[in-house]
Amino acid sequence: METDLLIKKRRRQFFLNLTLTLVGIGTIPAAYRYFKDYLSGDPFSSVFAKTSNEIDDSIGIRMDGVELRDYSGAKLISSAYANRVDVRRDRQSVTLYGVSRGEYSSEKGKVTYSATQAIWSFQTKQVDVTKSVDVQGKDFDLHSNRFNYDDRLGLVKITGAVTGKLFNGSVSADTISYNLNTKAADVGPFSWTGEVNLSDQVDNKVTPRKWTIRGAHMHALGAGSDKYVYQKATATDGELIINAPEIEQDRKTDVLTATGGIEYYSAKSDILADKCVIYRKEKRAVLSGHVVMYVKPKSQENDPPKEEKLPEFKPVAPDKVVTKHASEPVDKDTQKSMEDEIRSSKNLREFPMVVVSDKIEYWYAKGSRHAIITGEPQGRQTLKGDEWRHLWTHEAFYNGETDKLKLVSTPKTKNTLMKNSIGDILHVIDMEVSTKEGDDQMDCTEPDGQITTVDDEIPRDDKKKGDDRGGIPPPTKGKGGGSSTKPYSAV
Repeated sequence: METDLLIKKRRRQFFLNLTLTLVGIGTIPAAYRYFKDYLSGDPFSSVFAKTSNEIDDSIGIRMDGVELRDYSGAKLISSAYANRVDVRRDRQSVTLYGVSRGEYSSEKGKVTYSATQAIWSFQTKQVDVTKSVDVQGKDFDLHSNRFNYDDRLGLVKITGAVTGKLFNGSVSADTISYNLNTKAADVGPFSWTGEVNLSDQVDNKVTPRKWTIRGAHMHALGAGSDKYVYQKATATDGELIINAPEIEQDRKTDVLTATGGIEYYSAKSDILADKCVIYRKEKRAVLSGHVVMYVKPKSQENDPPKEEKLPEFKPVAPDKVVTKHASEPVDKDTQKSMEDEIRSSKNLREFPMVVVSDKIEYWYAKGSRHAIITGEPQGRQTLKGDEWRHLWTHEAFYNGETDKLKLVSTPKTKNTLMKNSIGDILHVIDMEVSTKEGDDQMDCTEPDGQITTVDDEIPRDDKKKGDDRGGIPPPTKGKGGGSSTKPYSAV
């Protein structure tokens, strides 16, 4: 989840710079107002008559090599050069050809632009770029073939493909709509590829990584709101893949909320959940609603992530999990080796595990990494063949700094339970195990249950007088080597 947060930060920078782009393109509206005011005074009424056969009958004025300037008081706001300007005879529109050296100065910095052709309609108060437009700024360099500006609504629309560079990355988008008055924006579908600086997230070291972020739609609510909504978003850096049907970003509180069923795929684990909320200021993430986590074996840690179907695993009551013996007989040594492997926690990282719960709350700041897992979590690990171990508990606590996992029962009960495929059953008040590879440490409080062992593994007392069984129950014969079931309780 630590990296999921970084992606949302990247998206925020992405769309902030799209806004800069649109402001740059907004220079055309500024020039539009200049022409509207200039021509309304009819300074060329004396030359409206057709003077050359080369000029179309619909053209009343033609100017070559025109320098355009727009001032706010004594301050130059924008300027541009046009190879040719044609004003229609009815003065309803003007066409500019070869617009270059366009500059617009804003609070965000200088923006330059150029366009092959632009048509400005004074009656509809719209500007149409029908061939090509380029706009450049500090963090972007974009190109599009179709652009429209509606001065009455203050609405900018790019209905053709937008391509180019944005914040040191490559970007493409099908459509952009931006309201200069309300600051509301709609963008999509879009794709961005570039490096993200993780210096504030990875041990305070500069670690740029290349990301590709795609989405079907982005909506910015505009002035008066700090919320942005992204729909059908996917992000990947080659080491993880994150999908979410909808992500809401609140820039004021710095909280990201993903809903609709999130998917997180990485080399170490895959996670599914109904909802994910990331509190970036607190460095805390909360997964809730049918949380399923598939922890992969260590042997797959170097494999690239892939979107895959997780193993089927739904919560199941302990009495529904039944021990199944091997179909083929095994000798005593083989059975002993199998039992040792099933009971050992040293091999936790060698086999996959699926965990389900209602909620996982995780603090990911370095030095305080820990998690609380609630909602009657349970997990199942599949071992060699058909062997397995299954855990149930009331709640669990994970310490990422010490690599310890603690399972805790409901107060005054022992509903923390472990079962395995050889018939062991263990009830405890609480249990703490090490998640470090090769560490077999496990501590339990008031363990109670039964353990199945190979015949004669536990030394027997001499036969007691009056007791034909030698003080212990006779062994229960299995298929192959003999075994016996012994009660297990606290000493």
